Amino acid sequence: MTEAPPEPDLRTVTAAFVAASARFVLIGGFAVIAHRHVRATEDVDLLVPDESENDARCLQALVALGARRTDTGLAPEQPDVARAHLRVRTRGGLVDLLREGETPLDFASAQADALTADLGDGPFLVAGLATIVALKRLAGRPRDRQDLDALAAEYGELPDLPLSGID
Repeated sequence: MTEAPPEPDLRTVTAAFVAASARFVLIGGFAVIAHRHVRATEDVDLLVPDESENDARCLQALVALGARRTDTGLAPEQPDVARAHLRVRTRGGLVDLLREGETPLDFASAQADALTADLGDGPFLVAGLATIVALKRLAGRPRDRQDLDALAAEYGELPDLPLSGID
């Protein structure tokens, strides 16, 4: 039986990425929570730019967190960080690194839409409402539809950015 990962610790994860000077935007459940829909989440999701220099910084943060790939149990290496999606188990819980996609899910668009947060270890970006809505629409899982319904109840009409392959 596989040992359950620790509960996600947003501060531990973001502190490591901030200390490594990695560029990222917090997405997923914690970003939804930042937009006033409190709900459980099992991991910390980060959108990262497609940049080799940033990959090295992300790897530095993952090493500091004692990361192990969930698919192999091995420590991540540089090529792993450049994948479209990397899921690792760390002392801060599960962490998903998602490589930027096409507009409006590219890093520059997410960064422009982002809020700034600081949990005491330095500022970092949190996905803005338009980015969250786009990511949730793209994923389309039941949890994502519930998040969209809750955000619509909070904010009214949600931003509706056109998505390649969907709209």
